[in-house]
Amino acid sequence: MKKPLHKHIGHQARKMHGHFTKYLYERDTIFATIWVFLFIIILGSIPLNLGSLNPIKLGLKDLDMNDMSYSKLGKAQNTPIDTSNIVVINIGQADREGIAAIINKTASYKPKVMGLDVIFNGPRDAAKDSLLREAIQRNKNLVVAVKIETDSSDKLIPTENFFLNNASYYGYVNFPNDDKETVRYYFPFKKDDHDKQIVLPSFSSSLVKLYDTTAYNKIKKKADSKVIVNYTRNVTERKKQYLVIEGEDLLMDNIDSSAINGRIALLAYVNLSPNDIEDKKFTPMNEKFAGKSHPDMNGIFVHANIISMVLEKNYVKKLPSWANWLISVLVCWLFMSFFIRYYLESHIWFHLVAKIIQVASAILFVWLGIHLFDRYRLKVDMKMSLLVIIMAVDVIYFYEAWAVWMHKKFNYKTVFKPHHH
Repeated sequence: MKKPLHKHIGHQARKMHGHFTKYLYERDTIFATIWVFLFIIILGSIPLNLGSLNPIKLGLKDLDMNDMSYSKLGKAQNTPIDTSNIVVINIGQADREGIAAIINKTASYKPKVMGLDVIFNGPRDAAKDSLLREAIQRNKNLVVAVKIETDSSDKLIPTENFFLNNASYYGYVNFPNDDKETVRYYFPFKKDDHDKQIVLPSFSSSLVKLYDTTAYNKIKKKADSKVIVNYTRNVTERKKQYLVIEGEDLLMDNIDSSAINGRIALLAYVNLSPNDIEDKKFTPMNEKFAGKSHPDMNGIFVHANIISMVLEKNYVKKLPSWANWLISVLVCWLFMSFFIRYYLESHIWFHLVAKIIQVASAILFVWLGIHLFDRYRLKVDMKMSLLVIIMAVDVIYFYEAWAVWMHKKFNYKTVFKPHHH
């Protein structure tokens, strides 16, 4: 008589459960699991610098599978345009006199706070410098951009803005990665390594401080901590999720005053042409999540996304490192039990089954990581779990040789026997 479907499914589930757990509590499984992590630690500590591996290393260095959530799954495609908090003023190619005029005109529309994302390296035309200096001094709600560096005594200092001393507020615009790498996180504040009393704010943190005290107090708790940027909006030639006002339209009063009044007005250079890469960054929203050829987002929109995240309290939660390690240990232990079972009892199928499981696990873990990031804003690092599954198969051979030798010499009890296959 043919089994009912539910009993057949139950039987197969119990059978698969047995494949994974039959050797789960064997000493060999536990020791082999430990061996995997010892191999990873030992190999990771060897100072190899193999030129032939450099292209692979560089290619994988800036790869994060969660970027697929933006570039392929359209994570932020349906986010509505920001109609209440942020407006971007495009200063275009304006000189210092023109920027001064744009600052003063923007101020006349009474934004709650203004941010000028421009670095002024030194003096230029004295008359134009004077106009810009006066505009910066007059507008006490203006935050200017600086970069942070360490001086000769390793003290953290703001630099690269000729008008810094004329401003009431400043914030650094450095991101903690190389310009050729994707901007996935930032530091809301930076503390001096030697003098913890010195705390410099990021550009976005200074703006939020003047705009929303509650949101600022929350981000202030993350001082000197890496914060993952949750990108929710973009501005391209095809789609605009932030309001952008051209400087010329502003100066000619061709705008609605409500677009600026009471908001955060960000003044910066904006270029939407994909072929113009001036002041652009690589972000997870790049249509090519791997092998990017052009940076995709103006720096001001990276700052805008950070500000939106802080104001909307829309943070990405990151699983602690210890939790990622614990997951990898449990995964390694479970899969080691499975591999040992096939290695001992169905050795003829071992390599085929192992490779299928490795590929299937890679697909599953990548999907799971992307799903958690996309659905629950939870970033889980599955790379170690993938690595231990790959390592487990080869470690079995090393462990078997050691266990058999120990059995012969010291009567070490093991499930591995000489020439068992």
